[in-house]
Amino acid sequence: MGSKRIWISTEPEDPLKDPSSTSCSTLSLRLSSDEIARLRNQDTKNLLRNKKLYLILDLDHTLLNSTPLTHITPEEEHITGRQDAYEGSLFVLEHMHTMTKLRPFVRTFLKKASEIFEMYIYTMGDRSYAHEMAKILDPNREYFDSRVISRDDGTQRNQKGLDVVLGQENCVLILDDTKKAWTKHKDNLILIDRYHFFASSCQQFGLSCKSLSQLEMDESEGGGALATIIGVLKRIHTIFFQVFCAFSN
Repeated sequence: MGSKRIWISTEPEDPLKDPSSTSCSTLSLRLSSDEIARLRNQDTKNLLRNKKLYLILDLDHTLLNSTPLTHITPEEEHITGRQDAYEGSLFVLEHMHTMTKLRPFVRTFLKKASEIFEMYIYTMGDRSYAHEMAKILDPNREYFDSRVISRDDGTQRNQKGLDVVLGQENCVLILDDTKKAWTKHKDNLILIDRYHFFASSCQQFGLSCKSLSQLEMDESEGGGALATIIGVLKRIHTIFFQVFCAFSN
């Protein structure tokens, strides 16, 4: 019988252990198709019992924006050394030679979403970057625990897939800025406008406009993309369980 690899959330033996140091073998198992189906069914049943669904979250341009420190333009130099002005949303990661800006409303978004979803991070970045961003977004490991998937954990090159997520596909929502990353799961995908805080982000996508940092602006905390999307997610959740309960009775 054939086997496939699936990403399984596990608690590290030491609760204070850095999740990025956890070996992949503790989180990724090769199982038979029948065993995967059994685990998916059981996990989904447990989640539905608690009136939750799965939510897969992209990182870059969805929840945050990162840039190499060497790519900071002269017009953006005003943000260096002014982390306090961004109220805990701007991070300089010297060991990664990277600056990261969290999207406005992201912390409130994660708190509200966690009430109705079991959340995964799924990024095309490498594993070390994925775990570093997870520590910034979720320092107390309240939202993701070890459910952090990087390109190193995927089964298809330059693609994201739900085959490494422990959950039935019809109970999964995906929030991402890139449609082409999810060619097999378009029906699950909710597209979000890209967050271009840094100039390098605009350049990456061939945009001639200035970035938010160059304009010395940012998205609205209460009226930006994440604040809007959380309302959409709540409505989908409500409709799903209305239909689910109707069919269950």
